[in-house]
Amino acid sequence: MKRKANRHSGSSFKDFLEAEGLESEVFARASKRSFVHQLEKQMLLGKINKNQVRKALGSPTTTTRVFDEDYTSSSLETLTKAAIAVGCELHISLVPRKSSR
Repeated sequence: MKRKANRHSGSSFKDFLEAEGLESEVFARASKRSFVHQLEKQMLLGKINKNQVRKALGSPTTTTRVFDEDYTSSSLETLTKAAIAVGCELHISLVPRKSSR
């Protein structure tokens, strides 16, 4: 049985973000939120407080920025130091995009 195309469907949210030039910003914020969530989870598991992370990072301002989900300009070195402070490694990978067409 052949399915009718939904006449009410439009472009995808990804297409909208791309058209508005917001795609990279939204993905960066989502990645940072994921990082912060994982960092906080590891802090709970390891019974590590923010002061211990601050000592590893060397600066209260840097620590604030690491935990700020909207601040996406932290360097890889800073994120790596935060990961090490909670007993983890930072891994970055490229994931091929699925074609929406």
